Amino acid sequence: MNTHNIFHLFVNIGLTLGLLVPSVISENVTAPSGVYWDNLSVQTADGTFLLHNCRGFVEDGHVCGILGPSGAGKSTTLSAIGGAISPVSGLAVNGEVLYFDSDKQTKEHLRIQGGKVAWLQQKDSFFNMLTVEETLQFAAFLELPGISEAERQKQVVSIMESLGLVKLRNRKIGDSAMHKGLSGGEKRRLSLALELLSSPKIFIGDEPTSGLDSTMSEKVVKLISSSVKERNIPCILSLHQPRSSIFKMLDSIILMAPGGHVVYMGEAKDAISYFNTLGYKCPAETNPAEFLLDLVSIDSEDPREASEDEVRISFLAASFVEKQHTFEKWVIAVQSDEVDVDNVLKHAASRDEETTNSLVLASKTKQTLISHPIKRFGRLLLRSWRQNIRNHRVNIYRLIASGGTAYLFTNIFQSIKKGFFTSKSVADRVALLSFSVINMSMMALMKTIELFAKEKPVVQREQQRKQYSSLEYLLAKSLAEIPLDVVFAAIFTTTLKSLCGIRIGWRALTGTFSLMTISGASLGFAIGALSPTGEVAMTVSIPILVVLMTVGIINPSGVDQSEPSPAVVEALKQASPIAFAIRAVCLAEYRGMEFQDPKSKQSLFSRGRNLLRDLPKMGALALVQNGDQVLDELGLGDENYRSQMKRLAMLSLANLLLSWIGLRLQALSNESFSRKR
Repeated sequence: MNTHNIFHLFVNIGLTLGLLVPSVISENVTAPSGVYWDNLSVQTADGTFLLHNCRGFVEDGHVCGILGPSGAGKSTTLSAIGGAISPVSGLAVNGEVLYFDSDKQTKEHLRIQGGKVAWLQQKDSFFNMLTVEETLQFAAFLELPGISEAERQKQVVSIMESLGLVKLRNRKIGDSAMHKGLSGGEKRRLSLALELLSSPKIFIGDEPTSGLDSTMSEKVVKLISSSVKERNIPCILSLHQPRSSIFKMLDSIILMAPGGHVVYMGEAKDAISYFNTLGYKCPAETNPAEFLLDLVSIDSEDPREASEDEVRISFLAASFVEKQHTFEKWVIAVQSDEVDVDNVLKHAASRDEETTNSLVLASKTKQTLISHPIKRFGRLLLRSWRQNIRNHRVNIYRLIASGGTAYLFTNIFQSIKKGFFTSKSVADRVALLSFSVINMSMMALMKTIELFAKEKPVVQREQQRKQYSSLEYLLAKSLAEIPLDVVFAAIFTTTLKSLCGIRIGWRALTGTFSLMTISGASLGFAIGALSPTGEVAMTVSIPILVVLMTVGIINPSGVDQSEPSPAVVEALKQASPIAFAIRAVCLAEYRGMEFQDPKSKQSLFSRGRNLLRDLPKMGALALVQNGDQVLDELGLGDENYRSQMKRLAMLSLANLLLSWIGLRLQALSNESFSRKR
């Protein structure tokens, strides 16, 4: 598209928006820089329109607000303009969206990948154990890999200075449970800084005031407005019932009705007069935003009112379409040729050195992302490690729980004496080892789900921009978890081993519990990745854990092997880290054990009487003579320790695979934006 044709596109758009009048039209006028879209629409696979054909324009340094009720298509419109709808989402995007630079006479199509589109989410999500500066440094590494470390740091400092974050640079972000973290306003400023790091061409905010009170909402919009005006980039925000003070900050608005119909697109100050000409007058002392939203809202509780609302909305949509058609004579065929980057690079030096540098930087960025996966993985690993090691509150709780529960268990099962391996302690040994496995597995699972739920929105945002793969994140996260999991497993097993007479060696016991906690953590990854939200993950994890615990425990009084377990139970056992861990520790505990009965000198009559007394409690185990017989009664006679550990390791890998699949499915799901918004 050449400059001449872009001008005519701008004329058409400007007339449509009421920004220009025929008397000022001149071939010598140059279209201003900004984002343009023409004949833009979004359809589902069955042909349903989520956004009907529309065209629009937002000039550099201007703030445009998208208003409309739920189901109007605000988020879909933002996604279409920002290039965030992937072909795999099942949605068809038609039309053209481009950014035009009037100074350089260049245009480019916008995609959320590559740092050209800043996208501010509704909620602030971070790795809360990182400091403000560390968070920005990591984002700069991902967004600006083609420049030196010194240049990236300079950009980080610059963005902190512009948004008032310098004094907070060494403060941890924190969360609601921490008293020294950032406030809500400070977190919003940090989110804004993250989006502006890469010098984007357009700023998009998806309901940036959602969940904030009116005062904070006004401050956030004012901050966004001043930031985009300072950087001279166009800004589009979807807003939910903005107060009048926020409405006054908007340069232009897009008013949308249910079904993806645009009923107004133009300057905010002209909206009221436009609808007045259609017979809809805004009452005095009324918030203009509320008046406009009432025009396009449907009363679903009253069928009669709903019918009248639908007729009014149809009239408004048709009127706006007619307004657009009125100016079709100004539209000149627009050439859709792409900018030839190679040609620009070849000839731009004599024309525009800055353009050349930006294109070279983009080329370097692409090469760096491809050629330095190890460096990128190292940064991911460092971030995950900091997130884990600095979580002092959780780590202290885990330390107390690991040592405390081991001490408690040894006091509950006091028959397990040091130096004595007796048949009477068989059931207690099985129970002690089983409860220990369940306890540590539960702690690893719940801890992982909680932390993963907090990190997931950040990871999804970064992956939407193709900054790293799901596999890289999962491997880095797993490696960062292993050292702490091993430490807490060692604390538990050391305490347990020192306070009671279990026979299993410390190395085997610690190795089993370490691998089991890793497997429990990987299960937490899988549940978190496959769940749509952190709340859902926490909810479903409890019944899943109960089921895996139920199928995993071994009856201390022996197993009836005459009837095989149902197929569904056997299948669940293969998915239970608790089952493999309990089998492993029991095999290591009992294989080769010889009983030493301290009452062996008793008379035959006394021993027979004691046997009859213990028989109801111990079942078949009351008759065993050594550890191998115990394993036979527990159904583990043909098993060995190594095979159980291998299965536990394979289960961990399978859970990581499920986690990867879950993250990929979530990414695809996020690309299919909700039709209700």
